[in-house]
Amino acid sequence: MSTNDWQQQLKIAGKAAVKREEKRREEEQKAKEIQAENAVFADEMRAVKPLKSSNRVARERTRTPIIPRQKEIERDTDNDIFIGTSTIENDTPPTQYAHGGGGKNDIKKLLAADDDDIVAVLDLHGYTQDEAQIVLNEFIDFVQKKGTIGEIVHGSGLGSKGFRPTLKNLVRRWLMAHPQVLAYTEKGNNDGAVLVLLKRKMRY
Repeated sequence: MSTNDWQQQLKIAGKAAVKREEKRREEEQKAKEIQAENAVFADEMRAVKPLKSSNRVARERTRTPIIPRQKEIERDTDNDIFIGTSTIENDTPPTQYAHGGGGKNDIKKLLAADDDDIVAVLDLHGYTQDEAQIVLNEFIDFVQKKGTIGEIVHGSGLGSKGFRPTLKNLVRRWLMAHPQVLAYTEKGNNDGAVLVLLKRKMRY
């Protein structure tokens, strides 16, 4: 093999090595991005608690894990709602509420719900009012993908400044204003949580 041929082979091998290194770096960067996305998603959903297992046979429903949203697929926030603090400061929302055609029947449906009917539980302890409303919008979307009933734990407000149940009132006023909410009711004698009934999501 001539000197020129040998040098040409070295150039080809060098270019191949550069390409392999570039590919390795791209794969490493992609893995880091996926890890960062998973960490952000886990932080957003930290308040959603899985339901306790029971000895009864649950009705068939999907058990696949939640898949983090990709960067290019953003959640539609056009229907997100927010209410100001002035809406909740001067009055106390009811322990039960229903609107639309269902009325009392929707309340009865909630009161008759068991653990198998409840899609997910959201615990809002530790959230600010603004943070709670963001998470509530996410929670509504999540529950509607799986069913119609969810549970929201907002607390009784005994630990709040002045013993005023600010977050409790906020959540209930927020539910009364949301167009996807058919009804809510306190769960048993617990005034620190509500069961919420949502409109069934239309699938096309």
